[in-house]
Amino acid sequence: MSVRNVILGLLTLGPAYGHQLLFEIHGRLPHRATVNPGQVYATLTRLATSGLIEDAGISTDQLPLYRLSSEGKAKAAAWLDAESEVDVSDWSEVLDVVLLSLTLPGGRIEHTSDGVRRQLAEWAVTAPEHTIEVDALRYLVQEGRIAHSTAVRKWLEHVVSTSARNVDVTRGFTPNRPRRGRRPKLVK
Repeated sequence: MSVRNVILGLLTLGPAYGHQLLFEIHGRLPHRATVNPGQVYATLTRLATSGLIEDAGISTDQLPLYRLSSEGKAKAAAWLDAESEVDVSDWSEVLDVVLLSLTLPGGRIEHTSDGVRRQLAEWAVTAPEHTIEVDALRYLVQEGRIAHSTAVRKWLEHVVSTSARNVDVTRGFTPNRPRRGRRPKLVK
């Protein structure tokens, strides 16, 4: 799971506190409804230790704020443009980068989809070719990669065409402060 990358992507919007990031994950990535506060806070600690985020002061209600470091900005941009670190074999991770990119201001969905397509092409051809007569299981894995790649490319075309029809889902941080202990209502 790419909670690390999702948090970096969300912090491109500006400083935020932990529960706010959790709220944004649940609101922007409905398939990640099981992310819990512990995952977010542990990831924030690791990101701070690795120098990708830094202290950004304290919110008006005394919550610690985090922001991207310059290295964190570069990592976030590379992930959001699908230049690196997107595991295209993992459908949930593809959803993470595409849906998050779609909701962030700045119109980077075409860059993201191009990057995912490029990585899919590389991933699909990295498997050696097998025949069913020689190795049935490896052949089936190879066919699964091809089917997955085809389906993801078709879905990406739909996402980009939907976005081109002025279906705007971009937004900054949700203005209402999330209440602690309450999961946000998922967008349907």
